[in-house]
Amino acid sequence: MTDEQKLTHLLKVLKSYAEQPTCYNLNPDYEYPHHNWDIFEDGSDYGEITFARTLLECIEVDYEYPWNEGK
Repeated sequence: MTDEQKLTHLLKVLKSYAEQPTCYNLNPDYEYPHHNWDIFEDGSDYGEITFARTLLECIEVDYEYPWNEGK
């Protein structure tokens, strides 16, 4: 794989993460789940999505932000 192919693939993967809705996109009034493992799962997903968005924003690459998907 060439460096250009690697970069293209990396941007594709980052965009796929960044374009996923977080728990707050799905429900602006999000409340913590009752079970600890559900809280961890939501937090883990939120962190991955936010990190991907931050990286793309740092290099000024556009992505589709999921505005209030739950409403």
